[in-house]
Amino acid sequence: MNQSTLIWGLILILGFPLFSVTIGEIIEHLQRKGNPLARFLHNIRTWLLPPLAILLLMQHLLGIKSSDLSFQVVETALGLATIYTLISLINAILTTSNRKISWQIHVPNLLFQFARSLVIISIIAYVLANVWNVNLSKVVQALGVGSLVIALALQDTLSNLVSGFLLIFESPLKVGDWVKFKDLEGEVVEINWRAARLKTRNQGIVIVPNGILAKDIIYNYTMLDQIHADRVYISFWREDSPNRIQQMLKNTALATKGIISQPPPDVRLISFDGYATKYEVMFYINDFARLEFIRNDFMTCVHHAARRNGLNIAVPTNREFRLDGGPVPKEEPKQKIMESLQTIPYFRSLERSILEQLTQRANLEGFAIGEQIVREGDFDTGFYIILNGSVRLSAMDLQNREQEVVRLSKDDFFGEMVFWRGEPSHVSVTVIEDLKTIRIAPDAVSDLAHQNHRFALEMNQFVEQRRKATQLAIGTNNLANLDTILQERGSHPFIQQLMDLSDN
Repeated sequence: MNQSTLIWGLILILGFPLFSVTIGEIIEHLQRKGNPLARFLHNIRTWLLPPLAILLLMQHLLGIKSSDLSFQVVETALGLATIYTLISLINAILTTSNRKISWQIHVPNLLFQFARSLVIISIIAYVLANVWNVNLSKVVQALGVGSLVIALALQDTLSNLVSGFLLIFESPLKVGDWVKFKDLEGEVVEINWRAARLKTRNQGIVIVPNGILAKDIIYNYTMLDQIHADRVYISFWREDSPNRIQQMLKNTALATKGIISQPPPDVRLISFDGYATKYEVMFYINDFARLEFIRNDFMTCVHHAARRNGLNIAVPTNREFRLDGGPVPKEEPKQKIMESLQTIPYFRSLERSILEQLTQRANLEGFAIGEQIVREGDFDTGFYIILNGSVRLSAMDLQNREQEVVRLSKDDFFGEMVFWRGEPSHVSVTVIEDLKTIRIAPDAVSDLAHQNHRFALEMNQFVEQRRKATQLAIGTNNLANLDTILQERGSHPFIQQLMDLSDN
């Protein structure tokens, strides 16, 4: 036995098993971390090492020649195993979706498939030429005429393939972009060797051949900047003040979830149309996929905001008239407010004269889902009693994360900071179900609390419960700060009155 045979024998008997055990430990470690390279190493151990070991055994220990059929079969098996293993490496390094690991490379699907095909063709060509001694040049020559016929038959397919590469290198669109092509609008979900797939807003998939896509104009909404401007047109009655309408529309846009504040919304009066004035509202969003939902939320908020501000959206309406020619009287809002106050537990004990005074200083107001009625740090503009719908109270903790305090519904109320004039609210109030409220002016509620001791005591208990709920929501780290603020508020005459009444 010569030295070379001894060395190869040690490598096959000791080296390969040790290498297999080592790579097995690495695979287990990578699998626990979810690393995609674990699959590549698993294929090396399972598919690549066995034919490689057999090939070395046949060549260096058994002395089988490379021209022997059995040797060629094993070499072919090794080539197939190499193809499978390298493809798993490509799958680990390249990705067509979002990168799971920082070192992964995001590529279009067409380049991903091209890389896989290149590996397969290259190794198969090597095996045919070097293992089976096939003259590939003669094969290419023999296929020359046939290739011309095939090229003519597949000219559309080849056109799409070439156009696909041009689209990738020029990059007028990529996966995730929102584009408009002719009358078609959708999100690009895939670009392959033949066509691009667009997902429309109704969740349908439209397949556009690359050849057609490369010849036409493509409108890309999100290519350079995720910020997109949208325009909405709304008409109001001509008698309403343009300045009030413009301010209301701008404030509503800023308060609508999904509309960004920078660049700010722009509102313009663009025409007079008979009985109406037409306004253009341009606002900006950074999530184009939600455009229709944001537009719907904005229009819904405009409906409620117009009513709260006494503005009239210009739509055809019908009015009823009595036989004597006069219009049918509508239900008096003040009467409805009076009836509602009499059914609320905190107001049942009040005399009718007091309720009438409150009614004269109260209004019915409606809000849409998503509207923020009170913002933490701002001043309460009224004392709100919920007639229908629900809201969510929230506060920010020390990590600047929003924490829910409580949810309120029918007969609950908020805006209690009107009792402390000059003090901002420590919670935000957001509508989660279309809301109808009675809004009482701050001065009216404050005067009532000073005049009615029982009401003041009930409000004191209510405020204490709300304070504890806020403390619990934002965490114990904020307890000292909130207690200090509330103690400082105790110096206010009204708070001192509540404390004195509680002691008595």
